[in-house]
Amino acid sequence: MYLILVIVVWILFAHRFIDWSQWRKQYPTVLYFIAINLTYNMLYFNHTLWAFRGITAEWINHSIINLAFTYFITPMALIIYLQRYPQNKKHGYIYSAVWIGFFTIIQTLFAHKGMYVYDNGWNGWHNIWLNIIMFAVLRVHYRKPAMAMLISLPAVVIFYLLFPVPLDSLK
Repeated sequence: MYLILVIVVWILFAHRFIDWSQWRKQYPTVLYFIAINLTYNMLYFNHTLWAFRGITAEWINHSIINLAFTYFITPMALIIYLQRYPQNKKHGYIYSAVWIGFFTIIQTLFAHKGMYVYDNGWNGWHNIWLNIIMFAVLRVHYRKPAMAMLISLPAVVIFYLLFPVPLDSLK
């Protein structure tokens, strides 16, 4: 089961790279990510743009995989990202680019293997700009939560205008 393998890998990363005495500093930003991710999943439940697909067992569906990513895998990744963010601005851009590339490559590999599917106008190229925005806004949230909230409101409206949810799918 690839999901267990991914979880084990992130446990090893967390053990190696997270300073557990400092995790509370990143916790509000992790909750911010969880809230946004769950909001997307609620609004787009019947009109998904992207979804996980289990390939090893029928009961491992988008909801199960997404819960593992939302509450376990991505929080560990975000804590590592935020804790190890460089002080130097130039190095910060490079560091963020590496994380954006990493997430994009993982999503591409999952899509290639049929474990991540696109629909309703979304494609792998959209992941690049979404990852850029996500990592940028999460970094802003970590430093200035109110600013991130202000940035998020128009971003959500633009996202919805680009990828509207038909009203009948909100039932």
